[in-house]
Amino acid sequence: MERDWNELFCWFHRHPEIGFQEYETTAKIREILKEEGLTLHPAELETGVIAVVEGKKPGKTNGKTICFRADIDALPIEEKTNLSYASEHPGCMHACGHDFHTTVALKVASLLNQRKENLAGRIYFVFQPAEEVASGAEYVRKNGCLPEFSEVFGFHAEPSLRPGQVSIQSGSVMAAVDGFRIDIRGKGTHGATPQLGVNPITTAVSVVEKLGRVVPEQLSPLHAGVVSVTHIEGGATWNVIPETAFLEGTVRTMDGRDRSRIKEEIHRIARGVEREGRVQTKVDWQEGPSAVINDKELCESARDLAQKHGLQNVVLDPAMTGDDFSKFVPEGSDIKGLYIKVGTGSSENLHSDRFKVDASALEQTAEFLAELLEKQAVC
Repeated sequence: MERDWNELFCWFHRHPEIGFQEYETTAKIREILKEEGLTLHPAELETGVIAVVEGKKPGKTNGKTICFRADIDALPIEEKTNLSYASEHPGCMHACGHDFHTTVALKVASLLNQRKENLAGRIYFVFQPAEEVASGAEYVRKNGCLPEFSEVFGFHAEPSLRPGQVSIQSGSVMAAVDGFRIDIRGKGTHGATPQLGVNPITTAVSVVEKLGRVVPEQLSPLHAGVVSVTHIEGGATWNVIPETAFLEGTVRTMDGRDRSRIKEEIHRIARGVEREGRVQTKVDWQEGPSAVINDKELCESARDLAQKHGLQNVVLDPAMTGDDFSKFVPEGSDIKGLYIKVGTGSSENLHSDRFKVDASALEQTAEFLAELLEKQAVC
């Protein structure tokens, strides 16, 4: 019996689970893969699944080993879409389209399993947990018992594009994602006697002002970069100067050298306020995924095929959001990566409690991606 993929998409949307808690999602993926005749790859994963399609093309026994990655986790957001198939899990929803990603990947796996006589090499389908907490890809790489890949493919729902549109661009398309925290220790005192203490809050304000100048003063005006302070805290009441304060935020860059430059500048700023303000500082740099960089040749091939499938390629500005997809394509490696943005209809933006996907994009997306992988597997 022909599977109703839209119904499956609705099931995933109704049953969202956050990173490393995707037990029900994992069980459902396994169930569908087995029903579709896929081979499950042995992996030491508590959540997440890996399946493999082994090509059977005569005379092509040593083809490529390709990875197709789809993320499966949701976000801790209360859904407000009023969809008939809205989340049944309070405080959790698929606000980033990973339910769409999972369903599309399952259909692509099913299609290619049916076409394995035309394939050379192997295609691994990685249903990855915990993308939203930026550690799932590393978890899969460490525990998935995966081989070396020559090419890695991924995609993402894009609400600024309508179904039938895609964005396939070479170079950096998603930013490197890093975090920082700066702790400041001064000397506490009564609010009426500031001369007897060292106020860490005024130092924190000075640091925020200096951080605001990092991008325009340290990066080329032709390079994209973001330094955002998102949390600042110090003190507990109105008449006490506290001993400590802290601030934290995020850094987004497209270029590895810019990434290093900003990190160095944040440490320099912290050392500078120590000398100027009689405080002690500590910088905690939290390195996240690197930028997502698309291979030029893979882009050209995918764009040609998209046109054949009636998909319109739309040029989008590189996004300063990130994706740990880049962990599958380490910097300096020979692995080629391609990350495609797929139009899923006008809605609120990603991570909004009103974000939704137009499921009419599912069939065309799956057929396109299946043929793209099939084409690459026989090259």
